[in-house]
Amino acid sequence: MTKGGGKRHLKRFVVSKHIPIEKKANTYTVKPSPGPHAAHECIPMAIMLRDMFRVARNMSEVKRILVERNVLIDGKIKTNRKYPLGFMDVISFPKIKEHYRLVYTPKKGLRTIPIKEDETKVKLCQIKNKTTLKGGLTQLNLHDGRNIILQKSESDSVPYHTHDTVKISLPDQKILEKYELKIGNYGIVTSGRWMGKHGTIEEISSHGTQKTKTATIKTPDGEIFVTLFRYIFIVGNDTPSVTIAGNEGDKK
Repeated sequence: MTKGGGKRHLKRFVVSKHIPIEKKANTYTVKPSPGPHAAHECIPMAIMLRDMFRVARNMSEVKRILVERNVLIDGKIKTNRKYPLGFMDVISFPKIKEHYRLVYTPKKGLRTIPIKEDETKVKLCQIKNKTTLKGGLTQLNLHDGRNIILQKSESDSVPYHTHDTVKISLPDQKILEKYELKIGNYGIVTSGRWMGKHGTIEEISSHGTQKTKTATIKTPDGEIFVTLFRYIFIVGNDTPSVTIAGNEGDKK
């Protein structure tokens, strides 16, 4: 009989482009555990601490840092060294009072940028799907695996659509604001050639499906480019509502 289930190991030369490790230094690396982000869109916790922040020299030190409850993700303590970290996740080290957010950067992919302590209490999440539950309740399925159930009065008063972004409070995940994916709003590109670029949406094509239609974005520097509509993640109305750019917080 053949072995059932998935593999427990991961070879370095096939890891996600977001993970900044040497592909030929060793054979294997840390495989992210199932969680809120897909394997090709995340960075495992151990890689973040050992290879990016370099606060640990080996896996034993990584485990000790985590078991001593020194790392918070989105306001909650995490002790799993394989926990997958993805776009817009908030990483906090309370003992040294340092806080970071994972964002997409041009050419490098996911990287951390330092943020202020007050920003650790909010997070932006994109609506990936909507589900109608029994009793007329609406459930929002967000990009980081969260599900928020709205009462009928809430969904009737404020319309929520897929590709829109909601700002939620952490860790109780109450909806504070909503940003629509429309002309004039500010967005960041999460995939493709222009990944990490951000700016104001100038135009949205009226033809094509949700997978093929495009949008034109103008960056603060005046650069104009066209990307797929589904690659855009709205981060605010006229300006970003959270920090999405800055000097990289990690050391690699």
